[in-house]
Amino acid sequence: MATQAQRSLDLNDSYPCPVCRHGTIQALVLTDAFACDFCRHILSADLKQQQVQVIDGPQAITWVWEGQRWRVAHGTRREEVSSLIVFSALVLIIVPASLVWLAGFIFPPLSPTSPITFPTLWAFLTFLAHLSLVLWLVGEYYQIPFYVATKVRLFRRRSSPSS
Repeated sequence: MATQAQRSLDLNDSYPCPVCRHGTIQALVLTDAFACDFCRHILSADLKQQQVQVIDGPQAITWVWEGQRWRVAHGTRREEVSSLIVFSALVLIIVPASLVWLAGFIFPPLSPTSPITFPTLWAFLTFLAHLSLVLWLVGEYYQIPFYVATKVRLFRRRSSPSS
């Protein structure tokens, strides 16, 4: 009998979900695919190469089963984000907040009553709003495990009947 360290990928067994890392993936009937009972992602299985690939997401991310845990397959997912995406994210975060701050600096309040003026506070809130927008987009696109697990938990809490 094989130990857990030597366990190979098999459609008759269940494994931890590589996407959310909270659920368990089990084989779908009459297919070479697995489905997670927590995040509901569907993963196609390649039993010869011991790999699964997300087929219902925006990116085809592939994981290799190492007997006990999953490892992201190299060459299937670009770990380096292109400089254009980073530049666009920084522009989306910094430019609106800078414009709000600049408007408050050029046209200051007539009588500032506190050390933190309304334009400074508004610029900070603009910065936080745009930062949260960029983080949300990154979480949705790359399906970050913490983000997926939190999203599923919130959905289940909302859809569960009240006690």
